[in-house]
Amino acid sequence: MLLVVRFQFFSSYLTATALILSASSVAQAADEDFFLKGIIRKQQPELASRRLPDWLQTKPASLNPEFEQLLKPGKSFNAPNNSASEHTVMQGRWIFVSFGMPAEEMKAAAEEASATHSLLVFRGVEKDGNTGSITRRLYKLIKPLKPVPATVIDPLLFTRFNVTAVPTMIESNSQQETRIARGLPGFEWLSKQDPGDAGQKGPVFEITEPDMIEEMKRRMENIDWARQKEDAVAGFWKKQDEFVLPVAKENRTRNVDVSIVSSQDIRHPDGRIIFKKGDKINPQAIIPMRHAYIVFDATRQEQVKIAKKMGDVLLKKQRPVVYLFSKIDKDSGWKHYNETVAILNGPIYKLNKQIVDRFQLQALPSLIEGQGDHVVVSEVLSEER
Repeated sequence: MLLVVRFQFFSSYLTATALILSASSVAQAADEDFFLKGIIRKQQPELASRRLPDWLQTKPASLNPEFEQLLKPGKSFNAPNNSASEHTVMQGRWIFVSFGMPAEEMKAAAEEASATHSLLVFRGVEKDGNTGSITRRLYKLIKPLKPVPATVIDPLLFTRFNVTAVPTMIESNSQQETRIARGLPGFEWLSKQDPGDAGQKGPVFEITEPDMIEEMKRRMENIDWARQKEDAVAGFWKKQDEFVLPVAKENRTRNVDVSIVSSQDIRHPDGRIIFKKGDKINPQAIIPMRHAYIVFDATRQEQVKIAKKMGDVLLKKQRPVVYLFSKIDKDSGWKHYNETVAILNGPIYKLNKQIVDRFQLQALPSLIEGQGDHVVVSEVLSEER
């Protein structure tokens, strides 16, 4: 089964949808230090106001392996051209359905769609339901069918063909000849009829699902976007991972080998080999680390003080400094974040696993800095134990 929600909004709703679905842009550092850029990319959270409402977030139905394979992206179901634009030549076969139909009628429509490679079309989801609920209900009916019929939710097709009862069968060809019949006489019969409305050829039923566009408009009007944004911002820190590293018990300095081994030949655009496969490459010798990185636990005031002191010394020496925190008070969240920024008098960033692993961090607070062709990690004794 290929379940697709297909609809178009007028401009204001297209704008709203774009805002909801777009992700926050990644901040770009002006500095050429690749390490700092990596930190900033990982630091950026998605804007809370871009979160989809819960009713549009669904979990897929539990599928057997064979059925799941059919749902793989790119799997062809030979679905016809079903664009609902009023100015587009439409060609294909559609069976308009609703769960207001008895189960046997729905099953017969699905069998016809499977046999004729036509498309099952729903107007929307049931009131207060979602695409997951309609998927689960339909799956039970079409599970045995081969091929599984393609299915869409397309209220504009209902409007274009003025479908007011289901099942309704419609066939349209490249000459824009359209044949319509209410009921399930079958496309083999419908294809032989003169173009136009062949009338009712079987029992029809009420469409129980509301128009998807109207339902989305109704639900969006009832969403307290400001409250959702506030809740998401307030809960942001509770969702963040943290790194629990022991407190440094002594002042200790150690060199860290940041060299990498080339897994293949690296060539210049003109064809010259820059590095051969197996060569050991020291990035610090090629692009020296300009920044000093101070890593600390923001929940420990003593470590914040040490980070501040180290940062001030480095800044006086004209060394650019980046502050990285391993933990933050998740209960006070942004309040604690802003308080820490104020103490350090500079922006702070979240520590990530890549940095922990790359520089083999073992205790905090620590200072990471480049010295010549190597990187040094200095652990600083903290009086707080």
